[in-house]
Amino acid sequence: MSQGFIFLLSVVILSVLIIFLIYRIIRKKAYKERAKEESTYPNSFKCIDGHVVRSKGELIIDNYLYLIGLNHVYEKKLKTAFGTIKPDWYLPEYNIFIEYWGFSGKRYEQRKKEKLNIYKKAKFRVISVENFMFNDIYTNLGRKLGKLICMKKNNLSFKMKKFCPSCGLVLDERFL
Repeated sequence: MSQGFIFLLSVVILSVLIIFLIYRIIRKKAYKERAKEESTYPNSFKCIDGHVVRSKGELIIDNYLYLIGLNHVYEKKLKTAFGTIKPDWYLPEYNIFIEYWGFSGKRYEQRKKEKLNIYKKAKFRVISVENFMFNDIYTNLGRKLGKLICMKKNNLSFKMKKFCPSCGLVLDERFL
């Protein structure tokens, strides 16, 4: 074989390799952009109302709030005189905050304590949802909401829907 042929073969192989690497880089960038558009968080879940939440527990709570017809805002930053917090949910019609404490650990517990202290100092009404409540979350959260929300709304009775604790479907009148 001549040196010219070997050189030409080397150039072709090198060119194919460079094109392949460029293709991989472009494909990886497109994948990252698509993943970023689809979710804000590495583990995220899309709710019925379009909110993107960070855990299955938050998914269940957000969908429940939507299904019972409560207008809610998810993770909007709030500045108070006592500090800045980002509540999990805010119910603007009732000025109620809902916090889901789904993790554990020293730092998480410290932040939980700080947030609850800010809520207390600011005299905000807050509902705390703990993991143990998920054995019957619809009843447990419904009771907590019922205690803080006036059950009469513009002279119309505001009736909380009841849900099956196993599957989450709305129960009809036979089970109420």
